[in-house]
Amino acid sequence: MTTTAQQDLRVRIFSEADWASYYGPAQKLSPEVEDVLNGPCPFNKGKFVKDTHFAFMGMPAINGEPLTVAKWLELHPADGQLKFYFANDPWHVGQPHTDVVTLEPRLYIMLREIVPGSTSSTPEEQVAMLPPEYEVPSTIAEVTKDILVYRRTGKRCNPNRWAACKERTVKTDKASAGRVSGVGYFGEDGLNVNRWVGVRNDSVGVGASRKF
Repeated sequence: MTTTAQQDLRVRIFSEADWASYYGPAQKLSPEVEDVLNGPCPFNKGKFVKDTHFAFMGMPAINGEPLTVAKWLELHPADGQLKFYFANDPWHVGQPHTDVVTLEPRLYIMLREIVPGSTSSTPEEQVAMLPPEYEVPSTIAEVTKDILVYRRTGKRCNPNRWAACKERTVKTDKASAGRVSGVGYFGEDGLNVNRWVGVRNDSVGVGASRKF
């Protein structure tokens, strides 16, 4: 018999069965996930990690093709319910963090929303807010978390905020170099992947991913 506690954990995890249901065969979830999820949340006093985070196994590829942000965009076109929003301006083309970088084949446990109190801060100040066991997430990890949370729960992470990620843009004909990658503003128009100049902004916080 499944207990209430086990059911509660299930909505915080994108399991092997969930991956297979939507996208194909996946690796098994690391057994250490429940121990971490049942621990105290370092960002929200009085809450557990399971209350504020989401867990999944990183899949470097889907059906033999690298799982990049660009691949997610292909899997979720603009006419779908789960989609991306680029305002008809695919500025991201040619950016390594969207076109090349993939997930690592490991457990990811990530804060669903931005770090509390991290808006209106510089990128350096945001990094300093993270506990030693956390790091700023990659763009592919933040995008994947948002997609999988929506798949599992029907809820959109960071609907009114950006989560700053660790990468910086390279110069292309549509983007300047050195901008901070950001993911968020996940509304009905779709999940937005954008870039931030790095000045204080009350709409930009920072994401957080547990180190493993």
